[in-house]
Amino acid sequence: MIDTVEILVRVGTATAAGGLVGFERESHGQLAGTRTHALVATGACIFTLAGAYGFPELVRGPNVDPMRVAAQIVSGIGFIGAGAIIRDRGAIRGVTTAAALWASAALGMASASGLFGLTGLGLAAILFALIGLRTLRDQGRRLTRSHHSISATYRRGHGTLGPLIAAVEESGGRLENLRIDDDEEDLRRVELEVSTRDTQDLRARMAVVAELPEVDAVTCP
Repeated sequence: MIDTVEILVRVGTATAAGGLVGFERESHGQLAGTRTHALVATGACIFTLAGAYGFPELVRGPNVDPMRVAAQIVSGIGFIGAGAIIRDRGAIRGVTTAAALWASAALGMASASGLFGLTGLGLAAILFALIGLRTLRDQGRRLTRSHHSISATYRRGHGTLGPLIAAVEESGGRLENLRIDDDEEDLRRVELEVSTRDTQDLRARMAVVAELPEVDAVTCP
């Protein structure tokens, strides 16, 4: 039977390794980021340990193998997780929730196996991935990104909001907040709160939007 210290090392290593991979992906604007990768790595580690060291009272043989149960759980919970992922106005949401469901299934199997130490340490790792890594991620964004307020005034009916948002995303920026005000003269004023690592590229792309014929003005610090 594996001891508690070894479980801690293995689960902690899996969480850290997955989190680092996710951080690299998130820094490049990919959907699955730090927390998602950390959850998946942690869940995979728990599944493996539970399958390898769980049910010690069973005599394993050709027809008795708890790993078969783990394999069915791993694949089956994936369908439930897929149902938690939704597309909302072009954006994908729910990936971290799906990963959390998958990791929770690993906790359930570890508990059923009688590996209560693994269950507790796995739970701590999962909560760290969900809460602790979110806090670290938000702090990192504040330190590495500059925040800007952009205003644009243009005539309605030309689909100009799309190019505005696209310019932010193509510059590697992140849209934090959006406010739209319409007046009686068919003019629309848009206020965008944006965080970015490359202010110069953001300004250059906003200058291109400002050249559109329906745009009256674009103010970008």
